Amino acid sequence: MPGPLEQLDAARNWYFESLDAVGDDGWQRASRCQGWTAGDVVAHVAGGDYLVRSAILDATGRDRSLLAAVPADLGQSAQWARLITVSDPKSLREVAHRESQQTIAALREVLQQAPQTKLRMPYGETPVTNALAIRTAEYVIHGYDLQPASGRFVAAPAWFIDATLPRGAQGMWRTHALSPHKGKSASFHLHRTDGEGEWTLRAENGQGRSEPGHESADVMFRGSGAGLYWLLMGRGSPQDLGLEIHGDPALAAAFKEWFPGP
Repeated sequence: MPGPLEQLDAARNWYFESLDAVGDDGWQRASRCQGWTAGDVVAHVAGGDYLVRSAILDATGRDRSLLAAVPADLGQSAQWARLITVSDPKSLREVAHRESQQTIAALREVLQQAPQTKLRMPYGETPVTNALAIRTAEYVIHGYDLQPASGRFVAAPAWFIDATLPRGAQGMWRTHALSPHKGKSASFHLHRTDGEGEWTLRAENGQGRSEPGHESADVMFRGSGAGLYWLLMGRGSPQDLGLEIHGDPALAAAFKEWFPGP
């Protein structure tokens, strides 16, 4: 498996292959991210790059003005970053490349010189290594989101699924806090068939839990690592993603109501 910086470069290149395949008339086409156009997705990624670079410049003392101008509220900061980076839809492609290039250069420099650096992000303080992992995931997830608009239907890199499926499954419990079913009980088992990995997500007593290994559950999803990952990310129904369903079909269809986001 490639190292973290190599993964970042590979993910960015994979994202831009999808982005550059979107025609100039394709920004208003639907993406896989529900309710977002292709242009919305690209602006979101460029805004995320801008926020990370602003936080790096702040943490290293090189320029604190950019981060100081970002609204403290998480929802406002994300919208602000999209607007500040992309003022003209015609410049989306150029802006996306520029913001990514500058941010990856800043990440590479700080990781090589001060890998213990912590960044003040809108969602809280985080190690720069976490910011690296998040940018890597954002590039692949949103490159996948652009595929309906780009017409480029290519599987996500195998190393990405191997690295992020366990993290996604083990961290998905947090999202139950946003569920309309909070306070009710349900359980979902994930079984990967093209590699190692089983996890069970449980909602009970208003809390979510995620546990590795084989356990009985109300619903079992069985299939490829990619299918399970995109299910967790809310990028398709179990049937669309080629997953076998065992157990309560209605509960299976409502999985993302129990563990919303990201």
